[in-house]
Amino acid sequence: MRTGLILFRVTGAVLGIQLLLGGLLTFGFISAGIHIAVGFILFILAIATMVVWLVSKPSFRPMKVISTVIVVLILLQIILGFATLNTGSQAIAFVHFANALAIFGATLSGTFTAMRWSQQAGSGRDPSATAAG
Repeated sequence: MRTGLILFRVTGAVLGIQLLLGGLLTFGFISAGIHIAVGFILFILAIATMVVWLVSKPSFRPMKVISTVIVVLILLQIILGFATLNTGSQAIAFVHFANALAIFGATLSGTFTAMRWSQQAGSGRDPSATAAG
């Protein structure tokens, strides 16, 4: 499932850029437009990653779950971001930031899980049997 691994890595790189843009936006160095645009690019990448893992053969359930959770968290992130823009609420902005950290953690976890799965699959071992216990 090389495509899924590559998509996770690209998504992680774009997520790193997005986190930096969020900091620049917070301190007034950039306008919200670029942060919003990269956020939607990240959302599209996350959807593509999820689709690849959902249809992959052999199936690997942990990657299906992680990629789906990331899409749901990014959808929530978009809602929180626009709510923050519309209200200026610091409480919503804090939840937006905390959710960004959850997305980051899930993406790192997904990337390293995909890498390990790929290595086990390349060694001839059955990675789904290893994951099952």
